[in-house]
Amino acid sequence: MRLISSLLLGLLMLAVSSPASAVEFQIYQSGYKPLQLAWEIDADPSLHLQSSQLGDIVQNDLATSQSFVTMNPLSFLDSAADSWKQVTYGDWRLIGTDVLALCRLTVTANGWKAEVQVHDPFRDKQLGTSSFTAANGDLRPLAHRISNYIYQTVLGIPGYFNSHILYVRKLKNSSELVYMDQDGANQQVVARNFPILLSPNWSPDGKFVALNAYVGDQPRIELLDLQTGSLQTIANFGGLNSTPAFSPDGRHIAATLSYAGNPQIYIYDLRTKKWRLFTHHGDINTSPTWSPDGKWIAFTSNRNGSPQIYRKSMETGEVHAVSLVGDYNTSPAWSPKGDRIAMISLKNWQYAVATVNVDGSDIRYLATGKVETPAWSPNGQMLIYAYSHQGLRQLYEVPSWGGHPQAVTPVSEDASYPAWSR
Repeated sequence: MRLISSLLLGLLMLAVSSPASAVEFQIYQSGYKPLQLAWEIDADPSLHLQSSQLGDIVQNDLATSQSFVTMNPLSFLDSAADSWKQVTYGDWRLIGTDVLALCRLTVTANGWKAEVQVHDPFRDKQLGTSSFTAANGDLRPLAHRISNYIYQTVLGIPGYFNSHILYVRKLKNSSELVYMDQDGANQQVVARNFPILLSPNWSPDGKFVALNAYVGDQPRIELLDLQTGSLQTIANFGGLNSTPAFSPDGRHIAATLSYAGNPQIYIYDLRTKKWRLFTHHGDINTSPTWSPDGKWIAFTSNRNGSPQIYRKSMETGEVHAVSLVGDYNTSPAWSPKGDRIAMISLKNWQYAVATVNVDGSDIRYLATGKVETPAWSPNGQMLIYAYSHQGLRQLYEVPSWGGHPQAVTPVSEDASYPAWSR
């Protein structure tokens, strides 16, 4: 569930417990079989450390996507140098290789050059070849670019390995906003010393973050400049100021305000600096999320007696129910592809991360437990969410097409409210 404040939590939450005998959801699995990936890198022996680092990052990227399984190099029949000169497809078919990715790493006057080939041994075919350069220094960005290339060449889907994630780290007496690479590396604190911090949301250009920060007991919506670290207050009304969400064009921010009564969705124009009311229903309306084309906003409302997901047209104002199954569905997050909406669903006294078509059909349960606040990868192939265990929350990710949850942040810290860069 998406925690807004203790007040709104009390209004939206059902009185539930999680008994040990909780009935399990039927977890969705697509039946997709990960491709067997052979990765080889050819480099001068003097570059052994760098080539190992590069290779480890690429293999980790592709393996954690759960679209590939990296093969043991001990099974390879041909060396990287020999394969770079000529691929003997039969040798790779013999050990069951679905995808062969070759890389040659060299040093240039300005840094690094990585040449990459991708092959399909079972079709005796080279799928693609490209080269990438990088300045001296960290090899991580270069490795992520290579991963993206292999992923897209094989699957026909853009990669997400050079994307970033923001999340809230809760300390003993304060909270801070943490920036990291999508694989959990390169963590940096970008804002700190908030009594309470909730719901960060990236601007489309990646330069700003809208977030719900508290000053004392008063929630505000702040706009954080990631380059300068400066904060600008855009909502400081009485009552709730929460759950901000940038529009796809970056001009507007939808958020929940309650200064006029029950929480409603309002839209802020960053040019005119004015708010306007979007929902007009007398019950609670909260947690907005925009469709990728900017024509709809999905949100949570209890207008029919329990929290459910609805979507409203920006043009006509028509409203349609999205969640059609279960007594409790909240925390909507619209897929970058536009076809599905993620949410937190309650069924039989247990919570789950779920996705559903925008018309409410084909609900899929992907992960269960004390889960909250799902967010999509930029290519719509992965979901990240917070999972609570023994009093601490940890970020996990799971493929949106069905797979196995895997931890992204360490178990030793309290991590929540993930937001993926666009």
